[in-house]
Amino acid sequence: MAEEKIYPYAVARIRVLEKNLLSKQTLNQMADEKEIESCLRTLSEHGYDSVPEGNARDFEKVLSAELSKTYAVIRELVPEEKFINIFLYKNDYQNLKVLLKQEVSGVDGKQYIVQGGTQPVEKLKKSILDRNYADLPPIMGEAIEEALELYSKTQSGQMIDIALDRGTFRQMTQAAKESENEFVKGYTARVCDLTNLKSFLRMRHMNKDFGAFMNVFVEGGNISSSVFFSAYGTDNPVDQFKGSRYGELLEIGIEKGFTEFEKTCDDFIMDYVKSAKYIALTLEPLIAYLYAKESEIKTVRIILTSKLNQISSEIIKERVREAYV
Repeated sequence: MAEEKIYPYAVARIRVLEKNLLSKQTLNQMADEKEIESCLRTLSEHGYDSVPEGNARDFEKVLSAELSKTYAVIRELVPEEKFINIFLYKNDYQNLKVLLKQEVSGVDGKQYIVQGGTQPVEKLKKSILDRNYADLPPIMGEAIEEALELYSKTQSGQMIDIALDRGTFRQMTQAAKESENEFVKGYTARVCDLTNLKSFLRMRHMNKDFGAFMNVFVEGGNISSSVFFSAYGTDNPVDQFKGSRYGELLEIGIEKGFTEFEKTCDDFIMDYVKSAKYIALTLEPLIAYLYAKESEIKTVRIILTSKLNQISSEIIKERVREAYV
């Protein structure tokens, strides 16, 4: 195993930034607010950009800007490290989904393009137009080809999603291995496992067979497809996961439903990254901060969207994720 590099200045900077993260108490207070403007003021007090007066509904730009700032800080602190790409690949593949569906349907999908990927959108666009993927990471090019091939056979946009989702996780897993960082590899394996558990619950709920599940199964986790095969063939699938870290999670998903399961999965990952609080000089605190910020922004989006849809504070608080601080 390669000797770990140390980054005393970068970790010290992150420790300062952590103080501005939103606590669970603050998030719950936002959920209790009567007006969305009060929530936005809280965000501004914690370093988020302000929403122009009278444009409270336009909060998505504020959240996107905050995430972009976070990515920029990490790149500035450790420009030679590539672990940040594990968090950015999902944006690349989201944009690829939009661009491929736009091509096959003729419907402009510009509103669904997201910023913050590893590849400029124009570069992705040109690669697809030219059918030349030499300038893209090999896994990305292979995923595009697979998506186009599956679409040509099925004429189903869902198959584009499936192929590109598989590519996302292959890309993440490769980057985690190349990082030679056990914390990063542990994070990525957990994300892959939880993705498969979500697919497992969803497919069973839809009465889909095991073949349908394997279409969406992603590589890179610690739970093999054979375990899911055994679980598919039993009335009590939780038994197949007892003794693993996922048994209790799956039980929650079966007993309490998918919304609660997704929240529990997010909290499960948060519990994992919180271990970085006790690491002083290596990369782990930077990785944990990046996940913490993404999770915070996701929770804020849930709160603000729920406010717009006039969902009660009690229900919103049930959806609030665990915070890093």
